[in-house]
Amino acid sequence: MTRTICSLCTVCGDRPEAITSTGYCFGCWPGGPVTPPPCLVCGSFDYYNTGKCRRCHLYGQPAVEACPDCLAWGTTRKTKWVCQACHGWRAAHAEKDVCQTCATPAHLHTQLGICRLCFAHARNMISVLERFDPAEANRAGQQLFLAGLTHQKGSSRKARRAEQRARTAPSDIPPNMRNDLKALLDIPRPRHAPASSNPVPTRSEQLAFLPAQRDHRRLRQRDYPWPADPTLLRRLWSLADQRAARLGWSQPVRMRCRAGLRIVLGMQDNPGARIPLSSLEFLTEIDLTTKHVAAVLDDADLLIDDRENVLDQWLEQRLTGLPGQMADEVRIWYDVMVNGRPRPPRRKPRKAATIRLHYSWARPVLLAWAADGHSSLREITREHIRAALAASDHPARTGQGMRSLFRLLKQDHVVFADPTHRMCLGQHPSREPLPVETAAIRALLDESDPARAAVTALVAFHGLATGQVRNLQLVDISAGWLHIDDRKIPLAPPVRKRIAAYLDYRTDTWPNTANPHLFINRRSAMETRNVGIRWIKLLLGPGVSCRSIREDRILAEALASHGDAKRLHNMFGLSINASLRYTEVVDHPGFTDTDPSG
Repeated sequence: MTRTICSLCTVCGDRPEAITSTGYCFGCWPGGPVTPPPCLVCGSFDYYNTGKCRRCHLYGQPAVEACPDCLAWGTTRKTKWVCQACHGWRAAHAEKDVCQTCATPAHLHTQLGICRLCFAHARNMISVLERFDPAEANRAGQQLFLAGLTHQKGSSRKARRAEQRARTAPSDIPPNMRNDLKALLDIPRPRHAPASSNPVPTRSEQLAFLPAQRDHRRLRQRDYPWPADPTLLRRLWSLADQRAARLGWSQPVRMRCRAGLRIVLGMQDNPGARIPLSSLEFLTEIDLTTKHVAAVLDDADLLIDDRENVLDQWLEQRLTGLPGQMADEVRIWYDVMVNGRPRPPRRKPRKAATIRLHYSWARPVLLAWAADGHSSLREITREHIRAALAASDHPARTGQGMRSLFRLLKQDHVVFADPTHRMCLGQHPSREPLPVETAAIRALLDESDPARAAVTALVAFHGLATGQVRNLQLVDISAGWLHIDDRKIPLAPPVRKRIAAYLDYRTDTWPNTANPHLFINRRSAMETRNVGIRWIKLLLGPGVSCRSIREDRILAEALASHGDAKRLHNMFGLSINASLRYTEVVDHPGFTDTDPSG
């Protein structure tokens, strides 16, 4: 005979029905409410169903309690309300009497005559007292603890278990993932978990009055509770499997994502509510990836991105020292730079790097004006601008920062006039392109790393920029031709050789990846984004950059063509001003009758 889960009351929908198949609880009983009878097992009046209370009923889901022997919080009905350590203590010390230290009736140590709580507290006080003295250690009280957390990760018993799991793990799984997969397979699952009829998450949220600070480093993956709604978990697992098949995830990555979803749902204080992104940071402490779990939750519309904008924090930190009105005026400028202006005069949003540069150039002047007693930018005149430029070590940078600030504030009618209007603020010093040592480029071309050799070949032979290398896709290379920016470039034989070697390496390393970009790494292979600028810099190493190799190639072509700007435009897609930057160097005395690479 199979057991079924208790049905809820058809009136309140909160408490279970008093008697099977009646449809009413004692509180909603017709003609009631009726006083429920005591529990047939323990005699309590917390009636649940079929004559038993919530604590004694199979599906009552009682709350967690404290161990009666050591008072450790976290015991459940599964362990018969006694922690695992006390189960072992009772088996080793069956005698029950009054403890000599705390005078509490309990199972006493056979030789010492003390209970387990006094023994555990005395053992923890050895580092303070420098001896094992139960009477002295328990004189001023005892430190309670949570059940199952008295031993830290890495103890001898757990180390032996981890070693045994590593020996029995499948041989085709990487060694650093065997323990995680084994722990995921050993997760205790409830035999009769109530399934939710509505998998759509609730939009309400009960905020925690005192959020719990948990030490996740002491826990294993299978130590976390099982989610209250298995239907929602199965739905998220299905989305994770779909994402894994679409992006070509490996089996260990997919299993680690499923384990992260189970743990996150089990740790919810309000099951079914949206999950803040900041609450997923603890996954890194148990060797799980936050990024994949957050992506699946976002697909299910269960994620709340509560992260603070890094650029906003950066600005607020650098507004310190400015008067309140001047700081508010800077915030107006910042809002336009970040979000743009949809109304006339319209303006597109600017990049974060541009915003950082403009404000960094203007900030020393703003602090100086604040120190002089100015409380608003409306008080600034052209004389203040001229004095600031004269005192600056980089007048062009200071002037550009001031012009960016006052121009936007004038357009938004925050200041009455733009003091930088039609004022000569200077020009930034130009940097002439320089050649690179041939030996350094040749060493990169002969590298054993296929990615490093392929990137160097594309830049050294065809002069690709860093952004072009990052955004290059597999379909851009076809039949020995490179299609980029409306240009069709025949690949040089050395480039074709290194690209072919890199493609073989890419296929062997990530055979199932769905990333369309040519160059990928272990992180971007699980997604569809391109690699970052930092990856390109680390790939080429110190001393040589993608920009310097590109400038060396264009400079060599300018010298070979005797400063033909049109040729540079056709071969590398440069504008007129960018081409003149290279052709003007041709007549430099250092390049006259000299090979550019020598």
